[in-house]
Amino acid sequence: MQAPLPASTASGSFVKTPFPHLLVYALERRLSGTFELSRGALNVATFLVINGCPAKVRLSEQAYFLGQLLVELGMLQPDQLSASHERMQGQPALQGQTLLAMGVIDQASLDAGLRAQVERKLEFLFGLPTETTFAYYDNVDLLQAYGGPPTPIDPFPVLWRGVRETPAWEHVDATLRRVGSTMVRAAQSAQLQRFGFSPQEAEVAQLLQTRPLRVLDVTTMLGASVGQVFLYFLMIMKQVELVDPAAGRAAAPTPPLHVPSSSSMPAVSAAPSTGQAFARVQLTRQAARPGMIVEEVVASVGAHDERVSSPGMAAPAGAFSNVASPISVPPAPVSVPPPVIQEAPAPAAGPLDLGSMIATTIQQSSLPPSIPAPPPSIHPPPANVPTFAMEDAPPPSSGSVPPASVRPLTAEQNALKAKIIERADQITGQNYFQMLGIDQDAMPDAVQKAFFGLAKVWHPDRLPPALVDVKDACNKVFTHLTEAHATLMDPTKRSDYMKLLREGGATPEDQAKIQAILEAATEFQKAEFLLKRNMNDPQAYEIVKRCVSLDDQQADYLATLAWLDAQKPEWLSREKTLEKTIILDRCIVKNPNCERAYYYRGLLFKRADEQSRALKDFKRAAELNPRNLDAMREVRLHNMRGGNPNTLPPPKQSPQEKVGGFFGKLFKK
Repeated sequence: MQAPLPASTASGSFVKTPFPHLLVYALERRLSGTFELSRGALNVATFLVINGCPAKVRLSEQAYFLGQLLVELGMLQPDQLSASHERMQGQPALQGQTLLAMGVIDQASLDAGLRAQVERKLEFLFGLPTETTFAYYDNVDLLQAYGGPPTPIDPFPVLWRGVRETPAWEHVDATLRRVGSTMVRAAQSAQLQRFGFSPQEAEVAQLLQTRPLRVLDVTTMLGASVGQVFLYFLMIMKQVELVDPAAGRAAAPTPPLHVPSSSSMPAVSAAPSTGQAFARVQLTRQAARPGMIVEEVVASVGAHDERVSSPGMAAPAGAFSNVASPISVPPAPVSVPPPVIQEAPAPAAGPLDLGSMIATTIQQSSLPPSIPAPPPSIHPPPANVPTFAMEDAPPPSSGSVPPASVRPLTAEQNALKAKIIERADQITGQNYFQMLGIDQDAMPDAVQKAFFGLAKVWHPDRLPPALVDVKDACNKVFTHLTEAHATLMDPTKRSDYMKLLREGGATPEDQAKIQAILEAATEFQKAEFLLKRNMNDPQAYEIVKRCVSLDDQQADYLATLAWLDAQKPEWLSREKTLEKTIILDRCIVKNPNCERAYYYRGLLFKRADEQSRALKDFKRAAELNPRNLDAMREVRLHNMRGGNPNTLPPPKQSPQEKVGGFFGKLFKK
């Protein structure tokens, strides 16, 4: 029988503590324990950290299988993977151990695959929605019975990839607004080489180590979106420090992030009396902002637990009070004795025997080169290591209040909802300058200022819960504003856009139409190829229908669809056939030189025994394209019979076969 879960040490949500901040906190405090992530009552993921480094991840959905990852990494062949599956059906075992026993991989390959598996699963967690909640169990391994031994990874590259791909724009914007025009430079303790930056990102990181840069400098070099996320990431990782432009010196030192590394790293020291870590210093830039209060609940785990000072990590009653400044007060230094832990039975979730367990882990799994074996015991985090102060929503008022989704909207909320819907409808018809409300000669500073001002208003995360039904519309506006900002801040992109603006087609609406036209043209070529082989191909019919939906002004697409519809049994009568000729009439109005429309209409007139009208259309099709041999043949046969418009020969082939021949000859042009 599985032992019951202990009380969680701390809990919170991604709304207040985004997932990257949660990982950074675990790194800073060198936590060893288990995080459980949930959406409502549903568990979506569980991951284990050892000395702050993620070591094992279990997802609720089946994904990122070890064998498939080894194939992707080129360490395993697909036939070897299939053979391992067959072997595992007869002898259930871990796939990694099965592959080792088969001799198709070695231990080094297995370790690399396990690390890649942990990284992929961890990157998936960055995309979880903000309503995700977490619970942390200190010194407890809830994944003992899951998979093999833990495989700690270097979290630095994973953190950067996760933040870059799914940034929390609300926090990015808030952080950079606090920095304003202040300059930043790399901290002395920075480990910028560990993040796996792209060459362009690494170049900017190297530049930060030589001289201070402004936010505008970084966004100009990397592009607006990537540049903002890049700076935000370096700030939460404590890799940069603020620099006073007037004095030319750092505003406050940045203590290093205490993470196991093979390089010599200074130990985490107490924060200086002049200020806390960078994440705290940056908040002093706007002293008028309200105080920040952490409101989440912590279970009792002992009188000396210090981890409650992080936002989203639960705090005991009275740990935080109303403060006059935006800097949250760190907990008082305490002495935490090493925990006395007994090893639990293997199949049940229980406490971690960190001394023996970590030693066993290092023997059984290979750590990345940048992370040496952790010490045999976990040390309590220094009391003065600063935490990340984030702005939290005000606490709910007391009393029974119905959910926002069932309360009627106020007049103000109705007005805001109407404004969002109207703006979402209008923005696709505006160019980038109109979206941001600036002149076409606006300088980068003006573009940046306009975007940040609008981001405060249109970021979807700022919507009140009552307006969740228009969040997609709000997101549409914010997405277009972000694209406008990124384009106008990049000199090359802006130059190309100005040319597009002069030539026309510079609005998202125009761009969407152009894209649809190009896509339809490509798809129609596929349809023509399929129809050449078989006029009854259902896939070709669906492709032609899609082409019409993408570009309903193209007469060729409409004519082809009308002809294909006319071959269906329900359209073979004379009355139904003549109805289809009306659609072809419209095609000819759209394009008087549409050869397909004339030829198809001629075939339908012939089927309806309208011989003179059919002959006229065949002649016109032959005039427009002398290589249309089927139309020429119809005219020639008519002339051989004396030119009587009422003596057109009956078709010797079915309409499908005749048109198939037409398409076959058309493709031989």
